Amino acid sequence: MTPWLLLTALVAAINWTAFLALRGHWGRISPVLLLAAVAGTAAGELIGSATGLELVQLGDFHLVAASVGAQLAMLATLLGATMLPAGGEHQEG
Repeated sequence: MTPWLLLTALVAAINWTAFLALRGHWGRISPVLLLAAVAGTAAGELIGSATGLELVQLGDFHLVAASVGAQLAMLATLLGATMLPAGGEHQEG
């Protein structure tokens, strides 16, 4: 496994755990949030490398940008999931 892929998985897992700890509970959306964390970590790292603005780097890996990307992706996923209508409820009227 390449170091970039390993760091992406590790940073995504740490951010996912922190997000769920701050949220206060595990739910059925947790696996979806993990996928969002991985995608956000990868996107944040790519944006960090493209802009060159970085506070903390591990080699070529932009740690802060990757973490911000993961948190924003999970937040967007959670907000999007709460805006969906509840399943199984039929409205008559």
